[in-house]
Amino acid sequence: MASLSALGNTLAFPLSNLNPSHNLFSSSSSSVTKLFFTRSIPISRISKRTPTLVRASSSSSFGSRLEDTIKKTVSDNPVVVYSKTWCSYSSEVKSLFKKLRVDPLVFELDEMGPQGPQLQKVLERITGQSTVPNVFIGGKHIGGCSDTLKLYRNGELEPLLSEANTKKTEG
Repeated sequence: MASLSALGNTLAFPLSNLNPSHNLFSSSSSSVTKLFFTRSIPISRISKRTPTLVRASSSSSFGSRLEDTIKKTVSDNPVVVYSKTWCSYSSEVKSLFKKLRVDPLVFELDEMGPQGPQLQKVLERITGQSTVPNVFIGGKHIGGCSDTLKLYRNGELEPLLSEANTKKTEG
């Protein structure tokens, strides 16, 4: 397992390294191990997806760790979009960002296996929004498609984007 890497309390490695005959995780404890497939990629790299396998040791702490991961992701990236590939509203938001030459970090929830619905539930708990797209700019929850388009039409979106990108280059 040459490309195994540690990510906090999780382990990740490219799925190309997955071989069913390997014992991926050995544990003498009685904790339940869950495996989740994840993808998180900027929209410009959609054709170069690199899925990874993530290990979480217990489902009760998984929700809080997932919430922490979401909060860290949206604070560490200027623009984050939680999306579904088949959703026309998600496509509209991604097209708008492309038009504005913004490269958001996009999570396609419908391509994440069992972790997609779990992420969506945690996002609802954090934001109160159960639908996609779920848009964050500069660490702040913006809302969905209508909210993003309204900000754009009112001339408020581009200043938010500029401020978010400025924060990232200063920090």
